Amino acid sequence: MNVWPDFIFPDEKGFKDCMLDNYLAAGYYRTQHLLFTTHQTQISNEQKTYPVFWLRIPVKNIIENKAATSIRKKCAAFAVLCNKAKINNGINDLYKSYIKGIDFEAAESCSSYLHDIYIENPFNSKMLQIKDHKTLIAAGYFDVGKNSMAGILNFYNPVYKKYSLGKYLMLKKLDYARANNIEFYYTGYISTGSNKFDYKLFSDKKVVEVFLPLEEIWVPFHQMGKEKLAEYFDKNIRGT
Repeated sequence: MNVWPDFIFPDEKGFKDCMLDNYLAAGYYRTQHLLFTTHQTQISNEQKTYPVFWLRIPVKNIIENKAATSIRKKCAAFAVLCNKAKINNGINDLYKSYIKGIDFEAAESCSSYLHDIYIENPFNSKMLQIKDHKTLIAAGYFDVGKNSMAGILNFYNPVYKKYSLGKYLMLKKLDYARANNIEFYYTGYISTGSNKFDYKLFSDKKVVEVFLPLEEIWVPFHQMGKEKLAEYFDKNIRGT
């Protein structure tokens, strides 16, 4: 099994509709204008590698918990706009403000995070914008297939940190999925060696699914947990 990233380049049809659904279901995810899969990652400048496993949410099964309800109440006064994805100076300025306050490495701009200047965007990409009156305070990007969607990037003004806008954007993406009869919301990976990605479990940990790459199946995360996933990685993936 290939531990390090495996990349797929788009053809003239791009990664849309059922094609995106199929790749997401097989444990692939977006980086710029390519799809990739991996079983390990590095965090910031650390030389150490961390095991990772891909996650998704079966949208119709989710029952939001008190934390999700609280975040919705805190953010209820903000306006939320959903449009075709774009990047402008305001978006890049917001992104730059965001990365000043994070403790891990990130691309220097939203444009460089999402786009490859040599390859046309092969995805059906959407964006959410959250505004406090006329002020843009958060933005989130996601790609849509026929029956699935993948959350790609969320960022916000650090001044509004107490509102948990990153998680609010995840909730609003779930709202989009429900409104458009999308079955699966893919949220990226979680690591058994770091807590940095655990926020992806917050809305309803009981329904989140995790991908087992050896069997190529999705199983309930709560049946595995990080301890069993770490054992799975050591037995089936490490050193292969």
